[in-house]
Amino acid sequence: MKKRIVTAVLAGMLMTAILAGCGKSADNEQANSSLFEQVSESGSEQSENAQSEAAPEVEEESQSDAQSRQVESGSSLYDDFKAGNAKAKYTGAGDRTAILETSVCLEKGNSYTMDEIISAIEKSTENKKSSDTIYTMIDCGSDGVPELLTETSFDPEFTLYMIIKEINGELVICFDQDAWSRSEVQVEADGKISSGGSGGAAVHVMDYAYVDAKGDYKFFYGCEETLTLYGDYYLYDKTDYQVLPVDGLDVDHIGIRDYYFEADYEQRTHYYEYFMISDNYEDVTTDADYEDSNPVKQKFSECGVKTYTRDDIEALLNARAADIGYKR
Repeated sequence: MKKRIVTAVLAGMLMTAILAGCGKSADNEQANSSLFEQVSESGSEQSENAQSEAAPEVEEESQSDAQSRQVESGSSLYDDFKAGNAKAKYTGAGDRTAILETSVCLEKGNSYTMDEIISAIEKSTENKKSSDTIYTMIDCGSDGVPELLTETSFDPEFTLYMIIKEINGELVICFDQDAWSRSEVQVEADGKISSGGSGGAAVHVMDYAYVDAKGDYKFFYGCEETLTLYGDYYLYDKTDYQVLPVDGLDVDHIGIRDYYFEADYEQRTHYYEYFMISDNYEDVTTDADYEDSNPVKQKFSECGVKTYTRDDIEALLNARAADIGYKR
């Protein structure tokens, strides 16, 4: 169960890539950096009448003016929040904190200034703010309407990230997550979020998510990668698990990736992919390694657990991306 405790903590922390060994990368696990596409709607059909031909132009200007007003209104609210004169509502949606637990110190449905959020975290965790909050304007979903990204550091080594969006005239916290010295959180300008952490040289976790143009947090997928099997491996199905024995296996040259599409580890369905690694932790898997005669596959089969090939995993990721509107 120690492995599950490590996973539960690390699952809330995101990296841009799976690490291999002590700093080596597994390139075939990196997500495409272009995750969003702007979609434009075509205007209505023009008529032969000159006055009618001008109508779409007038409509386009009207839409642009409306969007400008949204940007101006949002900017004003964000400026007020940065100045401490406006509050943002905490709903719990998109909460991925593990140490600086906002779900413990903030109440759902209540609104807070930045200073009130910081004070609540300091009181609840005894971690004191160590630097001024950094504010950055971003554009979730690339729709031209701004959101506010905040980054606040706390002693000894924690950082809280939040995405705040103006929705129907009020500010709402759409996402919040913490990072520390062995983890990383990255929020892109279009609302993409990647994070991950390490449980040592052999275990690494990474997650991908995003906040869309509406302010909805959507978890894409996560993956826990284990390089070399130093002991029996735990296979999970939500909170249930069974042990995969590694006796008789060349454990120094085997890796396992555990994929999931649920942010809450207690609700996860797990998809396992095994792979072969060289002495330099490079993936050297061939098609022959997916055959039934492979000793690793046989171990999984004895446990009644299905394994997935690289192509299988890609198909699952593509289907998941399509389901939640995530552009890979």
